[in-house]
Amino acid sequence: MEHQKLSVLYFLNRFPLPSETFVIDQICGLMDRGIDISIISLIKGDYENLHEKVVEYGLDKKTVYLSEQTNHKFLSRIFSLGTSLFNPKIIALLNYFKYGSVARNLLLPLVEKKKEKKSYDFIIAHFGTAGVTAMKMINANVLEGKLIPVFHGADISKKKNLETYHADYQVLFKKSFALFPISELWKNKLIELGAEDSKILVNRMGIDVDKFDFRNSSQKEDKIFRIVSVARMVEKKGIDDAIQAMSLLRKSTGIQFKYDLVGGGPLLDTLKEQANKLGLTDIIKFHGVQTHSGVKELLGEADIFLLPSKIASDGDMEGIPVSLMESMSSGIVTLSTFHSGIPELIEHEVQGFLVPENSPSKIAEQLKRIVEGEYNLSEIRQNALNKVQGEFNQKNAYDQMYNFMNENLKKSTPCITKIK
Repeated sequence: MEHQKLSVLYFLNRFPLPSETFVIDQICGLMDRGIDISIISLIKGDYENLHEKVVEYGLDKKTVYLSEQTNHKFLSRIFSLGTSLFNPKIIALLNYFKYGSVARNLLLPLVEKKKEKKSYDFIIAHFGTAGVTAMKMINANVLEGKLIPVFHGADISKKKNLETYHADYQVLFKKSFALFPISELWKNKLIELGAEDSKILVNRMGIDVDKFDFRNSSQKEDKIFRIVSVARMVEKKGIDDAIQAMSLLRKSTGIQFKYDLVGGGPLLDTLKEQANKLGLTDIIKFHGVQTHSGVKELLGEADIFLLPSKIASDGDMEGIPVSLMESMSSGIVTLSTFHSGIPELIEHEVQGFLVPENSPSKIAEQLKRIVEGEYNLSEIRQNALNKVQGEFNQKNAYDQMYNFMNENLKKSTPCITKIK
């Protein structure tokens, strides 16, 4: 049976972002399957560190921005509206008492003025917060389409988001055609928050496994055991626990090891200071933000990819980190934590290793056991590759999404159970 060409609007908070390549990849994956894509972004994203696919697929030309800059958003939006502020139809959309924050922030009139068209088959909103805004656009009749919010983690774990959007989420769950969490954990969280199970389809954020060269052995010239973390330096990544673990590991083993840290972020200086105070400057090297080739070179020397994620003090949590999937596809043994959806990717001592959150001593103990050769790492690497190639393969996730939209194009309620 031949499918008709679908039209899909992506509704995003900010686009493009280097930290959200999964959004770019998913859009391109659906374009490869023949879907007509449009994009609305509340704020213009990062064009200095531009993903090559944005240019290759012409995503910049498909995107309507409601703010050209992150600073002075309101002034930017007034300027964008220009003389259309005197248009009666635009004036009607400024009614705060009727439309609330999307009117006050000038989002409704801007969408009305800038949108390429009104009606789409589906509207996909990445993150629940963007889903709320898209829902209000639909309620105000400036957009039409079956709404599918994608939930990643912070949108339904961060305390501030849960408090701010609690009432809106209850409406969103009812008004959305379907809900796409990226893990079973977040599916259960949505149900706990009041969403209907019959509307929920877990759609993984996977990777393109064909882009990674798998190696099932160490290919280093030296005998130094190398540990690598690639992460944004924020609380939920647990890098402070990793640094503390390096101090404990040095005291417990005579084997030489190095720890390479890649990434920037608000905690970078604090973490450097921690490493200095622990006297680890000879072991730990901070590489800052690196190019793709720079990261690849460091990973090529790595024995262990370490990501000790944890719940941040504000409740922020991971989804299932793509960096773990990429390492597993490259043949790098992974060590992470029993956190969020990570155990859905890694079973302890099967596809990698997991320790409790907030446990530098457990990280050090597990590293020591790996370093000292207690495991058949070749078997673990192969298990990890098989896991990613199956359940976390981008191709499968995009096929699932594409098939879902085609099967449900004419339906008023979603058919979840028949979609594979």
